[in-house]
Amino acid sequence: MPYSIGEFARLCGINATTLRAWQRRYGLIKPMRTDGGHRLYSDDDVEQALKILDWVKKGVPVSQVKPLLARPETRQTNNWLSLQESMLQRLKEGKIESLRQQIYDSGREYPRPELVTEVLRPLRSKVSANIPAIMTLREILDGIIISYTSFCLEGDKKAPGDNYLITGWHLTDPCEIWLEALKRTGQGQRIDVLPVPPVMLAPEIFPDRKWLLVTSGKLTAARKNQIELWQQQIASLEVIAL
Repeated sequence: MPYSIGEFARLCGINATTLRAWQRRYGLIKPMRTDGGHRLYSDDDVEQALKILDWVKKGVPVSQVKPLLARPETRQTNNWLSLQESMLQRLKEGKIESLRQQIYDSGREYPRPELVTEVLRPLRSKVSANIPAIMTLREILDGIIISYTSFCLEGDKKAPGDNYLITGWHLTDPCEIWLEALKRTGQGQRIDVLPVPPVMLAPEIFPDRKWLLVTSGKLTAARKNQIELWQQQIASLEVIAL
């Protein structure tokens, strides 16, 4: 069965930008073309994409995947740590533009949920000491993350999708709002961000919107009661507990 790039992306859980990069830069997937030049993907392409995804989820750079596909018995490796260290080195050396480009490139090569979980969150933890120099590095990194997430979110708004609002609720680290938003880009969700968690939250003022609440700490009985009340008042509410 042939699939359009949008259908194929949803089927494999890979955003269209990543798929195009896999094709153009690395020759990993070679779809057919219609007379009008549109890509059409087959079931074999789906199987190939899932194999590629399995490797990159383990941290293998997508540029190194092609020979591994012909040797499935090759020992699986994990290169997430080396990517973290590479980004950390650029950050410490003040190579901000280089770091920015590396993060943008990684967002094309790797699934964004894994980029957040395996690279960006661990990287932030490495620059979390309460020392002025380290705190400054953390703010620089967060600025790049926010900028990249905004870029991805704007791209999503050009395509059809459900409308979401994401914000923090009893959240100690506001950058987590952006990281959770980044994880969901390229998945048919048109997300707007409330960047600073409000002191008092009122999702019910937009009852037709779908809400994502990022929270930290224990979900107390009072918080659970509040969540249940909101869920009765609005179309959809998902709580992301860190």
